[in-house]
Amino acid sequence: MDHPGGHLAVVLLVLVLVSMSTENNIIRWCTVSDAEEQKCLDLAGNATARNIRGQLLCVRGQSPTDCMKQIKNGTADASTMYADEIYTAGFCYGLDVAVGESYNGVDGINYYVVALARTSSSDLSMLEMHERSSCHPGMRTTVGWTVPIGFLVNTSQISVDEQCNFPHAVGDFFGYSCVPGVKDPEHDPKGNNPRNLCEACIGDENDRHICANNPRERHFGEAGALRCVAENLGDVAFVKHTTVFDNMEGKNQESWALDLELEDLKLLCPDGREANLFQHESCHLAVVPTNAVVVRLEDKCRVYKFLERVQNAFANATEGFSLFSSVNYGQPDVLFSDSTKKLLRVMGTYTSWLGPSYTTILKAFECEGLC
Repeated sequence: MDHPGGHLAVVLLVLVLVSMSTENNIIRWCTVSDAEEQKCLDLAGNATARNIRGQLLCVRGQSPTDCMKQIKNGTADASTMYADEIYTAGFCYGLDVAVGESYNGVDGINYYVVALARTSSSDLSMLEMHERSSCHPGMRTTVGWTVPIGFLVNTSQISVDEQCNFPHAVGDFFGYSCVPGVKDPEHDPKGNNPRNLCEACIGDENDRHICANNPRERHFGEAGALRCVAENLGDVAFVKHTTVFDNMEGKNQESWALDLELEDLKLLCPDGREANLFQHESCHLAVVPTNAVVVRLEDKCRVYKFLERVQNAFANATEGFSLFSSVNYGQPDVLFSDSTKKLLRVMGTYTSWLGPSYTTILKAFECEGLC
């Protein structure tokens, strides 16, 4: 005679397995803007319409850090993040990455950060920068601050005090600089960041907005940092490897750019050597990786598999929803970068995606209390 308790146990087991299977097919994507949320909803709807296995739910986070917390505690499963955010997610929250964007279809390199100087500058080396003048695209930017200052700390040229005061250490190190935004309240709440970090800045045509964290400061941004060196107001500019080429051959119509020749500039290598502008792959301060999708370690595989199915359906769409297009969302690079060619599976840890040069750079800032 059958025991009724046995049937009940089997039914309960089946219900649990169905529930686990359904939950395992749900991916909750953490978005941080209205545009991201809308594109996520559109992706979810299109994926369902195409019968793609897995269900995408869109949840809202207040910031990338909030999304990290949600992924860690299980109220979200995935979110696309920048390289420095990926480091924080891994270092502080124990998270990992499932896939990364590729802009060339081959690897996850976004750009190289290079040190640019005039060819005529002699006795100039990345290993002897003390009291030289420097040009930075902006305060707290990856290119203009994190990479060059991290490099100088890691090569023991800059030492940071117990208060972890990077602006003071940088001000003591360089003779004078242009670091747009270094005196903004956001970066200088007590108003005591060194003034020499603005002395290579020139403001606008009326000598106003000097050191402003926007284009009214003519040495703001990568083109501004290049101009700073081109006009002999700085010894070295920290920029992307593409910056010079983006401002030459008539692409920038300002007089300082029109007068610039490739042979006027050189790269300074981290080992003290010099190189020409085309040798950035062997002469750079760091390789900055592309964005990647942050997940819990145990979800790497299932998130990758879902995104692979989504990519196969929508990556190269010429009409309707397109995974790597933000044309309908009012701003660029929504959910994924518009320049993404494909998503690459990340088999290693988050540090393998970030790469050794960039990971080492970021370690220099751990005293600031990332977590």
